[in-house]
Amino acid sequence: MPSGVKSEVRTYQMYINGEWVDSASKNTSAVIDPSTEEAIAQVPAGNAEDINRRWRRQGGFETGPWASSTPQERGRVLFRLSEKIRQNAAMLTELESRNCGKPIVEAEFDINDVATCFEYYAGMATKS
Repeated sequence: MPSGVKSEVRTYQMYINGEWVDSASKNTSAVIDPSTEEAIAQVPAGNAEDINRRWRRQGGFETGPWASSTPQERGRVLFRLSEKIRQNAAMLTELESRNCGKPIVEAEFDINDVATCFEYYAGMATKS
């Protein structure tokens, strides 16, 4: 944000098992906007313990809800992800541009590509 106006640096949490939580270590890491070299956010510094607490609760891909869902259900989830990305494309594009220091046009392409990839794999879910 080269306008000279500083935005509040928000600290975020991780979403694990349906809850917003801090990392097990309580450590955070700054997200730096390379165009200004200023922190734009603080994010949890996740580690193996954070990954393990997610898998212990849900059983991982082998025994959790994803493993017991049908290919059609999986496809619907992936399509919903794509819809959410497209609904929030403007915000995600700005975040991608600020996070990576890339031109907004390139970030726009990338966000669209992410949504398209989810759509592609949603369609492939039933084509095994």
